[in-house]
Amino acid sequence: ARSVGMPAHWGWHDVLGLDVQLLAMVPQPCAAVILLFPCSALIYEARRREAAELRAQQQQRLPGATPPPSATFFLRQHAEFGNACGTIASIHALSNSGWAFMPKTSTGSDTGGGGDGAGGLVAFCAANKHKDADERGRALLGAPELKFASDTAASATAAQTACPDRNGPDLDHHFVAFVLSEAPTASSQRHLLELDGTKTQPIDHGPVPPTSSSALDMDPRQTPVLQQDRDVFPDVLGAAAKVIRERFTGVDPESIQFSVMALCENPPLS
Repeated sequence: ARSVGMPAHWGWHDVLGLDVQLLAMVPQPCAAVILLFPCSALIYEARRREAAELRAQQQQRLPGATPPPSATFFLRQHAEFGNACGTIASIHALSNSGWAFMPKTSTGSDTGGGGDGAGGLVAFCAANKHKDADERGRALLGAPELKFASDTAASATAAQTACPDRNGPDLDHHFVAFVLSEAPTASSQRHLLELDGTKTQPIDHGPVPPTSSSALDMDPRQTPVLQQDRDVFPDVLGAAAKVIRERFTGVDPESIQFSVMALCENPPLS
């Protein structure tokens, strides 16, 4: 992730559990969450119901109605890219975290997606920002630097699992990302969005409350912008954990094949 634009002072951190005590062990602030879940019959039955509800909502939306919250960057996963849902989830997490990585513009809007301003992901997002989600997914097929970074990370000796064949059979687990929606103005409330490259659009899970001051006990050496806004920093981790409990682990409570990691600012070295 760092090779394509993730800031040096941010990193991926394991989430050991979804109860309050274990969530408190995760560094704050948190900008995005990635979930790995099993493709079980119970979960996919729930996801089919969700897809039907989304289609009904789209059909019932009146002309001129307020559009749903949008992601800074969302793309579709195409079969030609192979087994790459983890890559797609990482792209979604990083490209929608510019609001946390960098200061805001004078209007309060994000300065851009993709990372801290350097790396292949930033360039890819900038080149494809005006395309729709399907076109962005097609463009990813022609982005060898991102595919190389994905393959390198998956096959690294530090990886904890065997690297599956990108063009092999379908896998029995899937990755999705949870990120914040765009904020057109400084007063706009951000929503938690579930981004899944196999879906046609982001899934809106509602407004995200601020992180409590006790949870967001940041060191003064951390990002000045975040230190200044510590009392209003969105509780991305808490909001995502609630959705995961209700819509994933709660749907298939007998399964232990879930894994969660959070994109957080690294705590300063003591």
